[in-house]
Amino acid sequence: MVKTKTKKESLPMSKFIRVLFPEIQVVDYIKENGIIDRDYFKKNKQVISETTTNVKSKISNVSINNTGNITNMAKESVAKVTNAYENTNKSPNTNNIKTNTRTSKEELDKAFLTIESVLSEYVLGQKEYLSKLTVAFKRPFVYGKEDGVKNTIFITGPKGSGRHLSIKAISKFLKEQKILKKEGISTLDLSKYKLEKDAENLFLTDFYGALYGSNPVIVFDNFEQCHQNVLDLISKLVVDEKLKLNRRYMDKLGEMVDVTGKGNLTLNTTDEILANGKYLVFITEKSEESIRNTFSGAFMKKVYDIINTVELEKDSLDIISKFILKDYKEKIFKNLHIVINFNESILNYVYESFEKSLGAHGLYDVIEKNIYAPLVELDLMGKLSSEQEYSLKEEDKKVFIFNSLQCLELSALIKEEQLGNIEDLNKELDNIIGLSSVKEFIKKLEDNIKVQNMRESNGSKKAKLSLHMIFTGNPGTGKTTMARVMAKYLKALGYLSSGHLVEVSRNDLVGQYVGETAQKTMSKVNSAMGGILFIDEAYAIAKDENDVFGIEAVDTLVKAVEDNRDNLVVILAGYTDEMQKFLKTNSGLKSRFNYNVDFEDYTPDELLQISKVIAKANGYEIEETLDNRLLELFEGKQIKGRNDSGNGRLARNIIEKAIANQSNRLANLDEGNIDKEEINKLTISDFGLDKKVEFDLENELSKVIGLEEVKSFVRNIEKQLIAKEKRKKLGVSVESSQSLNMIFTGNPGTGKTTVARLIANLMKNMGVLKSGEVIEVDRSGLIGQYAGETTKKVTEVFQSALGGVLFIDEAYALMSSENDPLGKEAVDTLVKLIEDFREDIVVIIAGYNKEMKEFLNTNTGLKSRFPLSIDFKDYEIDELVQIAKLMIKGKGFVLAGNSEDELEEAIRREKQNGGQQSGNGRMVRNIIEKTIRKQSSRIADMDSIDENSVILLQEEDFGTVDKSIDEFDLEEKLNEVVGLNEVKEFIRSLQAQLNIRAQRKLLGLPVDESQTLHMIFKGNPGTGKTTMARIVGEVLYNIGVLSNKNFIETDRSGLVAGYVGQTAIKTKEKIESALGGILFIDEAYALSQDSQSGSGFGKEAIDTLVKCMDDNRDNLLVILAGYSNDMDKFLEVNPGLKSRFANIIEFKDYSVEDLLVIADNLFSSKGYVLTEEARVKVKDICQEACGISDFGNGRYVRNLFEKSVRNQAVRLEKINDLTKEHLVTIEECDVSKVNL
Repeated sequence: MVKTKTKKESLPMSKFIRVLFPEIQVVDYIKENGIIDRDYFKKNKQVISETTTNVKSKISNVSINNTGNITNMAKESVAKVTNAYENTNKSPNTNNIKTNTRTSKEELDKAFLTIESVLSEYVLGQKEYLSKLTVAFKRPFVYGKEDGVKNTIFITGPKGSGRHLSIKAISKFLKEQKILKKEGISTLDLSKYKLEKDAENLFLTDFYGALYGSNPVIVFDNFEQCHQNVLDLISKLVVDEKLKLNRRYMDKLGEMVDVTGKGNLTLNTTDEILANGKYLVFITEKSEESIRNTFSGAFMKKVYDIINTVELEKDSLDIISKFILKDYKEKIFKNLHIVINFNESILNYVYESFEKSLGAHGLYDVIEKNIYAPLVELDLMGKLSSEQEYSLKEEDKKVFIFNSLQCLELSALIKEEQLGNIEDLNKELDNIIGLSSVKEFIKKLEDNIKVQNMRESNGSKKAKLSLHMIFTGNPGTGKTTMARVMAKYLKALGYLSSGHLVEVSRNDLVGQYVGETAQKTMSKVNSAMGGILFIDEAYAIAKDENDVFGIEAVDTLVKAVEDNRDNLVVILAGYTDEMQKFLKTNSGLKSRFNYNVDFEDYTPDELLQISKVIAKANGYEIEETLDNRLLELFEGKQIKGRNDSGNGRLARNIIEKAIANQSNRLANLDEGNIDKEEINKLTISDFGLDKKVEFDLENELSKVIGLEEVKSFVRNIEKQLIAKEKRKKLGVSVESSQSLNMIFTGNPGTGKTTVARLIANLMKNMGVLKSGEVIEVDRSGLIGQYAGETTKKVTEVFQSALGGVLFIDEAYALMSSENDPLGKEAVDTLVKLIEDFREDIVVIIAGYNKEMKEFLNTNTGLKSRFPLSIDFKDYEIDELVQIAKLMIKGKGFVLAGNSEDELEEAIRREKQNGGQQSGNGRMVRNIIEKTIRKQSSRIADMDSIDENSVILLQEEDFGTVDKSIDEFDLEEKLNEVVGLNEVKEFIRSLQAQLNIRAQRKLLGLPVDESQTLHMIFKGNPGTGKTTMARIVGEVLYNIGVLSNKNFIETDRSGLVAGYVGQTAIKTKEKIESALGGILFIDEAYALSQDSQSGSGFGKEAIDTLVKCMDDNRDNLLVILAGYSNDMDKFLEVNPGLKSRFANIIEFKDYSVEDLLVIADNLFSSKGYVLTEEARVKVKDICQEACGISDFGNGRYVRNLFEKSVRNQAVRLEKINDLTKEHLVTIEECDVSKVNL
């Protein structure tokens, strides 16, 4: 490593210094040899450091009288030692030709000719290559290059052709010819540096060790498998002759130590690495074109030598085989103590048996596996004698060891692969049920690989095909099983070296922080080398384009697939549609997976076979008579589009459930009554096939109260299905298929869901649907929170309903407005799915009549896909009573004989209180549950009870108590209100009018029911409008005009929403909450603020209000309040407003006397007493306030009260001993004006 340089004196060769500091002789050794002996360097580096310390110690111990010359000498010595220390760290210029090496051109040429000649004897069959290799190593000397990179060389060619051997050899011979002073190579396997962090940490350290080591040659293997950052570092060194670092390092015993920011800016730190005259040799099987595509143009300009080896000829391989056999002969004698001879047939056997693609390495493998290993086994069995001499021969592709006494076959002892041969694998494949197309695919792969192996054995080039695959299909269709078989096949065929299977999912590949994902993914890739990496549910790796870690995993996988295509097969598995989307996450993904194998669902026959195999594996057998019934069962489970049907897991679950049922059945029998056959047999009852219940439509319809039109509609559907079935039995083919999707309109609680279930059962019984299951959902179950999620949710819900009925309640809510993109996405997806699966599902959409009509217009294809429509009318009172009786009976209670009227009254009242949301089945259920709660409270307070009384529902439990005007004192209420005499007179007259109307009604006299009671209260704020509205509510409730005491107070903000369509909904909700009582809209004129726009939200609220007032005229009183002038203008906004508010009451401002009374009442009610002076001041302030328009009236008095209380508190805080009188008295000084 290059160190930071400082100015130094030249080193004098003083004997005095060497005597005083003998360690400096290390420097002389370095100068003489030119290369640091790393072991010696490490041992003595500490000594040099200690010497420096000792010198400083000596200086400190010198007598003060001798500081002159001695100090100067010591300082000079320290500088020299420091210089010596630095020289040990300087780059060893090992490759430069020194004065004691060859210097003339003639000597150089002669030396390299000798090297080339010797190489040809050492490396066989590569004459042209060795000539070019010699030139590559000679090149830097001819150019006179002494520093930087000596030369960058690429060596390509097949395995086992002598590439690595030739580099080791030429290094040795260059040393012998004194061209280089050291021999040896440093090898860096770049496939170890696959991650980004490896480039900055591990590789940089290893690269530094090689550059500053004694070996003159650095060999790089597998450059195509490393991270790009590794190649970038090497490229920078080659191009710039040095590698500039972004941190500072220190050499610590030959290793780089990061000292950035640690205050170590000393003589032996650096921020760059030098090439130090090394040869850089890349060994690869890649072509020259591939090399140029991998490295930059600037790098390739520095490369002069791209040379390649050739495949070894038979003559060369025979010679190599002889050398190997000779080595093994010595190894056998050494380890087994027997003498063995080889004849010519063994040489031919080795050549015929070795793997040609491995070159000379394959020769070693054959001799080790087929000759040496069997001999070891024979020796272990005691069948060989060290006192006898043996020979080896080959006959009929078998190897024998023999002598005059015995002849033994070695081939019989060759260890067979555990994965078996192709014949066994074919038998295993044939035993797998179904999957014929997948089996055919595997057989084709077998044929392809066999042909390639034949080509190779005939001397042709073997095409190594990429076999990365995609398995698509539903779970349980045999994908993992086939992947295991595939691994065995590819191993047996020689395509894979190991044949193991590594199963992973997203969790095994994707990390939790940046950088971890690539590491985890590569870890799994490396563990699968030589076998198959099987990624189940691969589409889950990258959920979307924003899944950073998932995308990182995919990118890492794509590179790994390309880099390791020769010894790795990756299989991606998952659902068909999801896998197609997944392949788009990376542009290079699809092109690397050439084979797409689709795993179809098993047929019912195949599922039956699988079931029998599973049962047999568990020691059971299925009754033979059950085949047809089980086929029907599997047929019913085979639903198009469902991912959970038609697979092996379904068969396993059915068998496991049958085994559990059989165990429960036999457990109830005496052990002596169970024979051996029965205990192992699964019967019809174990599968639950003996409980088939016939569906009786009329019986089911009889359970439904009312809904006669709906019942007729269902009967008509049954008749159509029966007619279709009859045609089918007669073999008559007509086009009678039709869409059975339906629209149910009507209010909640009118039996829509009940009828949907009934229709599902009917259609299952008729064979139209396979499951008959009803999946209920609304907008919340279909609409996502962002674009794309809605499609996914709709699809998932739709798939779950396949084979049955999808019931979408309040379907109109899917489109909350015309500009609802998520709603539109849901509807569009629904329309497409309905069309794709029209034979496998019935979709029923339900909601209010008007809203459903509007909803159907939101998509042009929606209406045509729902040809059947039925309206569910509200139940009549008598029908609701019948429903209530059934509910009471179903819950185990009894209705007292005199309680039926109370039940009917409770239903009638609740129906009146509700709106569209009530008055039907759900309302009745709520009434019954409330009644039961009251009855339970009553029973709890009783001292004596019996079995009958605890289940009896009596009159009082229904909470229907007669109300009379005698319970309500209007005058008492009015007296609580100050002033407003004209308003009070109006309320008295209203009460009288309604009482007389009630009397006329009781006597059977005609009554004007059309008279409207809606009112407008006009006046300034604080004039008692809200108070009087509440009194009006009490009056009307006690007379019986209103059914409850609901008083809902609101304003514009409570009615108007933020976008079109929602205002009407919001206004309706507010109105419905007030049904049976009063809706009081304060500052109602604010609704007309945007009326001029023609499409304002306020106008939408007014229009909705007018319609709801008409729809609920007997069950709602609306009171509008606001300033007089503003309310007059407001009535002009909608022509129907004025006619609907006949009662307009003016609330005049309070007089000073009224305000003073209000003040007296307010202070008194809060526990305060006004002094006479304070009361006068209050009157004066009110007098002054009345002169100001819109001063607040009663609200002004409240504000005055609150300010007076605060002022009193401030005054009393200064008094130490407070009395009760202090605390309740309001003095004149406490009263002050309120800001208007």
